[in-house]
This record gives sequence, C-alpha cells and structure tokens, in this order.
Amino acid sequence: MFADRRPADRFSLMTRRRFACRLAAAAALTSGGWANHAAADDRMTLGAVNKLRQLAGATFGKKARLLNIGDKVFRDDLLWTRDGGQLQIDMLDGSKLSLGEDAEVRLDDSLRGSAAASFLDILSGAFRFNSGQAEKPASPPKINTPFAILSLRGTEVFGGRLDKTYDIFVFSGEVEVRNEGGAVVLKAGDGTSLVDRKTAPTPPKAWGQPKINRAKAMLPS
Repeated sequence: MFADRRPADRFSLMTRRRFACRLAAAAALTSGGWANHAAADDRMTLGAVNKLRQLAGATFGKKARLLNIGDKVFRDDLLWTRDGGQLQIDMLDGSKLSLGEDAEVRLDDSLRGSAAASFLDILSGAFRFNSGQAEKPASPPKINTPFAILSLRGTEVFGGRLDKTYDIFVFSGEVEVRNEGGAVVLKAGDGTSLVDRKTAPTPPKAWGQPKINRAKAMLPS
C-alpha cells in the first residue's frame, strides 16, 4: 500500500536515527551525500510525486533527499528507489513516470523544449512511462535505457528485467527500439528483448497476459 503524507506514522515505525541512516546508505549508492530537506531549488520543476512506497528519493550533485507525496522533482534530478521502494511522478507536461524497486532514472527537460534528445535516462530498474499529451510530432520523446533508445509515439511503455533479458513492452501507441545492432518498431501488445547495446532487439512478439501481469506487478498501479 502506498503511503500518504503522514510523517508521524512513518517515524513511529523507526527512530529518526535509523531512518537517517537508511537514507544515507541509499544516497551513497547514487552520488553520495544526503540531506533531510533539500534547500530552495531554482532548477526547473518537471513534476511532483503522486504515489510512493519508501525508500524513494532524489539526488542532485552531492545532496540526496527523501521524497514524499506532493514533493517536486527537478531538472537533472536522479530519482531512485531502494529497499523495496516504488515511485510514481506526475510530470507537468501531462506524462507519468512509474519506477519499481532498485531503480535509478535521471531527468532532463528536453521534452519541455524543442530538442529531441532523451528526457529520461533509465540507469537501472523497471519503469513504466505514459507520454500523455507530452509529445511533439516533430520530436517525439525519447527514453535512453541500458540497452537501447526508445522513440515514443502516443505511447505507454514498460521496460525492465523479467527474466534473463531486458524487456520492452508497449501498452498503447508505438515505440521504435534502436541500438547499435538494429531496430524494431513495436505496436500495442508487442514486446521485444535485449541482451546488450550491440545485439539487435528481438523481433516484435505479442505478450501473453501472464507476462503482462508480471510486468505490471513490478510497478505502482
């Protein structure tokens, strides 16, 4: 069950010291360093936390902060989850990003400008992204994953490891999956598997409902 914004309940489950230690350890796995509360930030706001299960946070530079419902996320934040955490962000452009446990994703603001460069850099973990009304016909959003770059059109897409491969699945719309080995185009209901950056994605294949359910279970609903 996702937490609502009730810090008193959270701290009743562990002491402040233990809580701080867990946050420090999580931050050390990203860029190092941490802070209980982020200082006033003049970076561009990209969205806000809609759902979460702790631990989930964001790191910028050498400072990490724990995220709570309603907290803003900013350009160049490294979002992360640890210790079974999950996170869902509502972007200001109408898109939605969901992260499973042990995920790391870096945000940039190219989707809000004219550039066609990646606006999400998936470093690890499972994700689900719904582009909503965010797309521009001339420069569809792109997502950089560990094994390929995704170009999205009217899309809700999943990425993550289900078995021994890194899998991409399209819930709606269309996605081009491209790496150094080649490219495939996925329609709604199709998936592909990746093993590294130099090996082409497998041919598109319809996923059965059990596999789709496994992917959904990795992320906040």
